[in-house]
Parts: sequence; structure tokens; C-alpha cells
Amino acid sequence: MLAALGACESVDDYVGETIDTFTGTPKSRLAAPAPPTGGASGKPRAPEPSPQVVVKTGPDQGMPAGQVAAIRSAEARLTLALQTLHGGTVARRRFASADGRYREEDAHWTGPGESPVTAGMLLSESLAGPPISDAEDPAGVVDHWAVFRGNDRTFGDLIGSENVLGPVLWRRSRVATTTCVVFLQRWMQNPPSGPASTLSGYYCAAPGEALTPGEAETVVQSLGISPPSG
Repeated sequence: MLAALGACESVDDYVGETIDTFTGTPKSRLAAPAPPTGGASGKPRAPEPSPQVVVKTGPDQGMPAGQVAAIRSAEARLTLALQTLHGGTVARRRFASADGRYREEDAHWTGPGESPVTAGMLLSESLAGPPISDAEDPAGVVDHWAVFRGNDRTFGDLIGSENVLGPVLWRRSRVATTTCVVFLQRWMQNPPSGPASTLSGYYCAAPGEALTPGEAETVVQSLGISPPSG
């Protein structure tokens, strides 16, 4: 539970119209491999340095050819400033299409030590037209993440807020005993990070723990994007 708001709402009063059968398929090139979150024991561990992986796709797959590469935090643009993630691990990747039209970056966080708290962010950009990962509802892009992919889930009411990046849509969600918040921001004109961009992702509390509306709002207020280098 987020310490800043835990005293305000200690019981999760998860309510709202739910979308019981909202399903989709991951469209992001980065969604192909699942982020490394732990070994056979299931315990979180720091991501090991890995060589650049070349991923080639053709017209059959509907994905642009390009490269997926692991990147260091010093090269990363995505930030999620939450106390519950401080001291944990993060795995980061970047994709660039061969023609330079599409760029994507994602990050997957796990809480410190034995903490089962997880979070993820995906930035998808296009120099012309919509980006690869484009949706109008945060529930439509959750299959990028292993915690949602192939699992039954429900979604609460669609909420509109505003953070330092602009308007943001979010829903609370449940996967088994885990309560999460999923979010989405879209910019088609004058975005903070490219001609056309979407920023999506999630944050999940520990299984069985509450994630109140106030805590969900804290998550979406903690999103950040750095300008591209060069």
C-alpha cells in the first residue's frame, strides 16, 4: 500500500461497472518476450546484462522490422516515482523500426526484496500516423504485460485525471486476488515526446492488498517522460 495514502483509506471499496470480457492481443514489438521478473523461485531479481537482440518481422506479422535492445537506466526516458518501488529492480528495453518511423520503450519494475509489487510503462511513438501501440482505453493495452496476458480480469469505471504530462485515463482492475490500476495517455498533436505518442502501463499492489482510488490517482500522478537524447 502506498504509505502516503494508506491512512486515508484502509479498506478497498472496489466498485463500479466492470468490463468482464475485455480482451486483446499485445501489438507492441516489445511485447514479444516477457520482461524478466525472477528465477525459478519466483523471487524478484535484478535483470542481468544482455546483448542486443535483433528481431526481424515481415509483412505477415504486420510489424515493422527492427531491433529490440536492453537499455540501462541512464539511457531510459520512463520514470515512475513511487516509494513502494524504491530499492527494487527494473528491466528496460527499447525498439526502433528499421525505417526510423516507430520507436518504443518499456520498463518493468518489481518492488524491493520479497515485495510482490509490480509496475510497467510503455511509450510508443510514431513520426507519421498512429504509433504501433494505440488504444483509446487503458484496458485495451494490458496484454502487453505478463500479469494480465491470458488471465481473467475485470475493470472498474473509466476515470479521467490530469498529470504533468496532460490528460490521463485510468481504471482500477482485478486479476485473481491482485488489484491494479491501468492507465493511458495519448498525444496526436504537440505531444511531449514525438509527433504521435501513447503512454500506457499499470501498477499492481501485492496480492490481497487494497489499492484505493486515491492510491490509483497517486500512481498516475507519478508518471514521467524525459525528452529523447540527441
